Amino acid sequence: MSPHARNALPVAIAGGGIGGLACALALAQRGFQSLVLEQAAEFGEAGVGLQVAPNALSVLDALGVGETAKKHALLIERLVMMDAVSGAEVVNVPCGDRFRERFRNPYAVAHRADIHGALLDACRAHELVALRNDCRVKSFDLDDRRVSVLLETGERIAAAAIVGADGVDSAVRRQLLGDGPPLASGAVIYRATIPVFEMPKDLQRPYPTFWAGPGWHVIYYPVRDWTMFNLGGTVVTGERTPGESEDVSQRHVLPLFAGSCATPLRVLRIPKTFRRYSIVHREPVENWSQGPATLLGDAAHPMVQYIAQGAAMALEDAICLAVAAYECDGNFTEAFKRYQDHRTVRAARVQISSSAMDRINHARGIERKVRNALFEGRTAEEFYDRLAWLFTPPSYVKPFKP
Repeated sequence: MSPHARNALPVAIAGGGIGGLACALALAQRGFQSLVLEQAAEFGEAGVGLQVAPNALSVLDALGVGETAKKHALLIERLVMMDAVSGAEVVNVPCGDRFRERFRNPYAVAHRADIHGALLDACRAHELVALRNDCRVKSFDLDDRRVSVLLETGERIAAAAIVGADGVDSAVRRQLLGDGPPLASGAVIYRATIPVFEMPKDLQRPYPTFWAGPGWHVIYYPVRDWTMFNLGGTVVTGERTPGESEDVSQRHVLPLFAGSCATPLRVLRIPKTFRRYSIVHREPVENWSQGPATLLGDAAHPMVQYIAQGAAMALEDAICLAVAAYECDGNFTEAFKRYQDHRTVRAARVQISSSAMDRINHARGIERKVRNALFEGRTAEEFYDRLAWLFTPPSYVKPFKP
């Protein structure tokens, strides 16, 4: 590792996804070396779309990769919710100049791999970030000053601290908290991508179109410079145990969206196969740190995707953790306490708010009519006021200035 680092031993970061790479980059910008341990054979992200809210873009800006990320994203002009039974518009939130001025950034949609790639390139270019593949963390031993990380291969790595950014079924979390596997949310999602030439022209809209149905919803939007559309269909199943991810046929999927008006079904009839995923989450916790060990992103606070904030929360975690490390001069036990104090309430609020959207997104019967009536006539400024707590970046989200 670099002789110019503030820490003699690296911070071990388990997981090389968006959160793990952002953490490594934020630490490096403040003089801390890190070692990213990615279990996969190569760095990459699943080929799915990602909604990138202003608070997430503000973190990317602070890390110096915002412009690169925006070049690969579509900066949208509105957010739309449609009633999938009647076909009527329920919500239309303008995301133009007033929105961007209010929240310091646009709202964007992107291919997840493009956001990940911007962070990966920046990490590869920084001398204080080391990246390793085929490294699955098995366990770790710690005291107040250092950590010994054991990989599945039997190799041991000495580190100044460990950050578990290893996802919803985090090995680091299992040892830190011992709270078992993630919980089934009672819903599943069917994902697919649609080449733009297969999407009917009248449905090629430059923003996410969200169709709210009784017990289900469908969302689609363009990614990768309008070469494809990301499609996700979520169905409330009530399942108590998360199922395995699997490919399923269109024939299996279509009956699940019963009661739909014509347009969502037109989109769902395009892919021949979908990938089925169980949606999992956890209840919020007050503590996710112990000494020089902590959690980040989905490892700390996995949430359902109903307000599209999972990646944003991981990005906010990353910069907050690095700021705390700098303020505590590399005392990671104290830094992780400070990081946790800043993050637990906000992350829990987002978890709870995400779960609460289940009732709005999937309303049926009289609840559907109540939802539509509540949104009717609401002005753009009223929507902005309600979103301000979420889309306004926290005070620690700013570029590093020594």
